[in-house]
Amino acid sequence: MRLKIIALLAACTALSACATVVENRVESGLVDAGVSPPMAKCMAEIWADDLSVSQIRGISRFADAVREDGGGLTVGRLIGHVREWNDPEALGVVTTSAARCAIR
Repeated sequence: MRLKIIALLAACTALSACATVVENRVESGLVDAGVSPPMAKCMAEIWADDLSVSQIRGISRFADAVREDGGGLTVGRLIGHVREWNDPEALGVVTTSAARCAIR
């Protein structure tokens, strides 16, 4: 029983560390693409918990393309892009996080 508890605690710690890495990468990517640092930090916290790795990668590819074109990524532009995916879950997370973070 004690070994199971230790294994469970280790797994939780590892998952927490993974979430932190994802959160930091998302935040950095958003800032690099032109989102304000406070907004990027807030949104990254939510996305790391609520979006899949695949959904985050899709947003990352879009942010990279915007940055390479020399444009700035706005939250409105990001929402428009995610809306085109026909992924209600991703759209809900992105729009809700944008609203929550804007009023913080």
